[in-house]
Amino acid sequence: MGELTPSARSRAVGSLVAARAVYAYNWYLIGPIQGAIATGLGVSFGEVSIFLWAFLVGVGIFQIPAGLLSLRWGARTCSLLGIAIMSVGAVASGLTTSASLFFMARFLVGVGSAFFFSPGIGLIARYYQEGGRGFGIGLFNGAFSLGAGAAVYLTVVLSGILGWQGALLVAGLAMTLVTAESGFVLPRLPEPALALSEAMRRAKRVLASRYLWLLALALAGFWAANFAVAQYLVPWAHDEAGMSLGTAGALDALLIICPLFGGPLGGILAEKRASPRGLLAFSAGMTGLSVIALPFVPRISPWLLWPFAVLNGIVSGMSFGILYYMGTLDPVGRGENVPLAVGLINGLQVLLGAFIVLGLGYYFFGPQQASSYTEGWLLFGALTIGALALLLVLPHPSRTRTGRETDGARTEPG
Repeated sequence: MGELTPSARSRAVGSLVAARAVYAYNWYLIGPIQGAIATGLGVSFGEVSIFLWAFLVGVGIFQIPAGLLSLRWGARTCSLLGIAIMSVGAVASGLTTSASLFFMARFLVGVGSAFFFSPGIGLIARYYQEGGRGFGIGLFNGAFSLGAGAAVYLTVVLSGILGWQGALLVAGLAMTLVTAESGFVLPRLPEPALALSEAMRRAKRVLASRYLWLLALALAGFWAANFAVAQYLVPWAHDEAGMSLGTAGALDALLIICPLFGGPLGGILAEKRASPRGLLAFSAGMTGLSVIALPFVPRISPWLLWPFAVLNGIVSGMSFGILYYMGTLDPVGRGENVPLAVGLINGLQVLLGAFIVLGLGYYFFGPQQASSYTEGWLLFGALTIGALALLLVLPHPSRTRTGRETDGARTEPG
């Protein structure tokens, strides 16, 4: 396996971090301008949830295929394919006024997202062979918070200047530029491509992991609530708390950026514990309670929404950090199988979360959203806390000696 010089590694990681930030920007730019999109496409506000659902379904169902193809084609090829597909869908989103074409374009953005995420983590891990891997992965994940935070604020500003189509087109063109830049910068290292039969054998063993399934399902409610808050906070703060759209966008940006600090904290704390299950239950439970409290905060004082955003962002970031750390503990998901294990967790959560966000978003935040927001937030919070009961039956992942072959998957120290 080829090694990179420090300067080549810095360029490669910088390229992936930039791609991750623009990738995140294209995740979160719909929520802040849902009203304008609804008007432009001739649909109701609640029906915009269907476009969010299309995106999430694309992300969810292609997580496992992305892990498989990463083993077959290599992580570099899959990650570049992912952001190229995202570019096509993102540009198409800004060029159409047809609701059906917009639906397909957002689904395509989701498909590309699935092909970029776990192979991108695989590339970061390969670039850091002699230490510093945690820093690289933390930087990669932190870029998501930065890109998403920028999206919920800048999209509102750009929409006011260029219109909603112009705002989406800018994001799509930025994704196209990042794709081209990554194609030139990412080094071509030897890829450990596997035969299809071996890739399928590994996938079968990962998909059979009871530990990974329960871990994913226990946090499915948390995932849905986390996504819904980020998507619907702007219209809720505008309608219920009397904020201007610009101020509401800044509030949402703060909430989304704060996981940049919570994620590393959660990972560090989890690594210090023999069993981080209780820590995960605490942080995700705190997230659920904060969502339940959300509709009552502005009744005390709208200014309290700012510390609320910080708290919610930090504890949700901690939850994700702990979750992904715990996902690496099962021996069948270690080493070269990490993209498959991460894909299983993300795929289940995104697919379930997509249906939850679609159903609850349309019902509670639709045409009668002004009178239903409170009930929606309460139910999202209750689902977060209720699903955590599955952690009570989460098995301890079996432990093996370093480097031992377990269930066909090469394990690594950890």
